[in-house]
Amino acid sequence: MGTNGRRRGTLVLLLAPAFLIIGVLVLYPLGVSLWNSVHEDNALVFTHQFTGGRNYTLVLHDPAFLQAAMNTLGYLVVVTLGALVLGLGMAFFLHNVARFRAVALAIIVLPWAVPGIVTGALWSFIFNPVNGLLNGVLQWLGVINSPHIWLEGRLTGIFFISLTLIWQITPICAVIFLAGLESIPRELYEEASVEGASAFDTLRLITLPLLRPSLAIGLLQASVLAIGIFDQIVVLAGYAPGSISVVMQLYLYAFRDFNFGLGMAASMIVTAGTLLVSLVYIKGVYREVSY
Repeated sequence: MGTNGRRRGTLVLLLAPAFLIIGVLVLYPLGVSLWNSVHEDNALVFTHQFTGGRNYTLVLHDPAFLQAAMNTLGYLVVVTLGALVLGLGMAFFLHNVARFRAVALAIIVLPWAVPGIVTGALWSFIFNPVNGLLNGVLQWLGVINSPHIWLEGRLTGIFFISLTLIWQITPICAVIFLAGLESIPRELYEEASVEGASAFDTLRLITLPLLRPSLAIGLLQASVLAIGIFDQIVVLAGYAPGSISVVMQLYLYAFRDFNFGLGMAASMIVTAGTLLVSLVYIKGVYREVSY
């Protein structure tokens, strides 16, 4: 065996554990889900007949799923925009902090460590119409005269529930953006200063273009969590049609109706939607950069 053959064999051995893990934890469950999605898998009637695309047709024509999809789109837009703006703000703040930077970073990252159920419970004390913190502060300031039910309307409910996820996801986005900022050579800023570039020009021509890989990763992270939002909605709004997400709806298919085939079909649709969003970020935002 030649040198190239030995190197190729070594490379295969090194990559084999990773491929094995991906196969067991990703590809096999995906294949089982896809197989079940084209079968009638109902625990109440104990059938497993091949149905082709019938489950997909039922899901895509179900008003409850379509409503959940529109709600999830609302969560996706609000969460990604909020995480982008606030995450960049936190990253620039941490990038320019000299003293107590480690303390500031630890405080900012803390919400990321809080489980979703706990996050929903914490924010329920804020949004509670009876003795809630938000109503109390606004009444004390004279902004409102009587308590408001902040999660009552569909749009307002989506917005305020999105705030809880923004609070949780922004810290990790800030850390990702901060890593991107730290990797930009200072010499580029010095050269731009010598050339007389303004702060806005520096941001537009240097910082943001070189930050695109970090922006894509952070936005993708925020988008995946927005599409999969579950815990916060259950705690704050329950299974109200105006706030339910697609993940909650497929949970209802599988564990309320015991129609696992329908649930698997819905999960495949959600997976396809998540992949589509990922491709948008990879093609539209991500760019390889060189200094």
